[in-house]
Amino acid sequence: QGMNSDVEGCELVLGVGDTVGGRALRRGAEVALEALEERRHEINTLNVFPVPDGDTGTNLVLTLQSAVENIGGPVDGALTAWDVSERLARGAFLGARGNSGVIVAQALRGVADAMSGHTTVDGRGLADALARASTLVMKALSTPAEGTIVSVLDAAADGAERAARDPGATVCDVTVAAADAAADALQRTPAQLDVLAEAGVVDAGGLGLVILLDCLVEVTTGQR
Repeated sequence: QGMNSDVEGCELVLGVGDTVGGRALRRGAEVALEALEERRHEINTLNVFPVPDGDTGTNLVLTLQSAVENIGGPVDGALTAWDVSERLARGAFLGARGNSGVIVAQALRGVADAMSGHTTVDGRGLADALARASTLVMKALSTPAEGTIVSVLDAAADGAERAARDPGATVCDVTVAAADAAADALQRTPAQLDVLAEAGVVDAGGLGLVILLDCLVEVTTGQR
């Protein structure tokens, strides 16, 4: 973890042209749930902030599980990007567990709001969705802590925005840039939070978010 992606060619696997639709977002969420379940124990063992209760991985799994279960409907792409993002946001809110789960639910709400009315989204739209997610999470917290999932999300949004400014940027470029920026931010978390440095770990919730973004990269580009 923490190594930047090396994706060449960047052909969309589940996209339509240079956009991603409901099918890709749905598959991304499903792949992310599988990845979080596989790495639940690892994330739990890193959990030392805000309290070392070892449940961040479990909370993320339960939150995303609720989100995915709420999608329902066909698997053939009939659902739009807005449909899927809205259902994910509602499901995550209903099943949110722990601080990390609530933050992910809030982030998904921001994504859904940004995708409102859209059948598919391009690179610019994806960057806007991540920016909206970061803004909503920041507003929901009275004192956002550096070195947590919050700063990792903010970095992902910044990375996506920088990539989207390039007129030739594809949705793949933006997705990879967001994931890379999040991975870099995750590696910086011990330098931002003393409790992480003392334990010699990165932020557990931040790792969970990096996994989510890595899975979106995998689904849109076909490369892990």
